[in-house]
Amino acid sequence: MRLRAVRRLGLEVPRLDDVSLERIDELVDAESFRTALRDALEQLSDKQREAIRLRVLDDRPYPAVAAALGCSEGAARVRVHRGLTRLAHILEVPA
Repeated sequence: MRLRAVRRLGLEVPRLDDVSLERIDELVDAESFRTALRDALEQLSDKQREAIRLRVLDDRPYPAVAAALGCSEGAARVRVHRGLTRLAHILEVPA
């Protein structure tokens, strides 16, 4: 889990007890979300999907994403932004 922004803001993430974790498991159908996310990712261009993988999953800084993609940092930022925007639209995530 990426908690860098939380740390920068000086916030603490509360620990979850077993009851809370069980309740979360009841409310979340992770398998159906995983399937929906996989399907949504397949709808992105290869460039957007790779940019998201590098930036979000691998947690690389934009200069490293740009180097890996062989493009400018600005282009890398655009690919990530457009890819995440498209994912949100496909998954019907409210803005």
